[in-house]
Amino acid sequence: MNPTVPWTRIAAWIRATRAPTRTSIFLVVVAPLLLVVLSESTAFAQSAGAAAAAPAAITTVVSATSFDSTLARLERAAVARGLTISAKIDHAAAAKRANLSLRPTTLVIAGNPAAGTPLMQADPTMGVELPLRFLVWQGEDGRARVSYDPVKSIASRHSLTGRDELLTRMTGAIEGIVTAATAP
Repeated sequence: MNPTVPWTRIAAWIRATRAPTRTSIFLVVVAPLLLVVLSESTAFAQSAGAAAAAPAAITTVVSATSFDSTLARLERAAVARGLTISAKIDHAAAAKRANLSLRPTTLVIAGNPAAGTPLMQADPTMGVELPLRFLVWQGEDGRARVSYDPVKSIASRHSLTGRDELLTRMTGAIEGIVTAATAP
């Protein structure tokens, strides 16, 4: 008898007592199945919890200026650094059209093909995350913020290697843009 498997001992006890009752059938047939199901669901819950507990890659910087000023400064700084503004999505305006309210929230999508293309050549799935996105939003406290996903975090999610110099240059440019947008 294997002492690490409790239902083996239970089955031996039932054979020894020669009393196949509903309880003994439950212990031999149903209990082991329940143990398997419960251990699988516990493993799933633990893995889901681990994924939920993973640190967020998004970086948020509080601005020293108003929402409108932060947004305008971010756009100017992006263009000054050689990025092209591909799109600007006003989430608050879209919410208003749906008869919903949302504090000022605008997504600026900007990129530079000279920087992004080599990353997509290395891994085409990088195209899901490029051009870069900067979210300018107003918190409950009325202060503007800029949130973005650091390019090194994006590259890490795609297991991109061998582009450290480019990623470092891009990181410097992104941080410079956000600093210019949020500085006093």
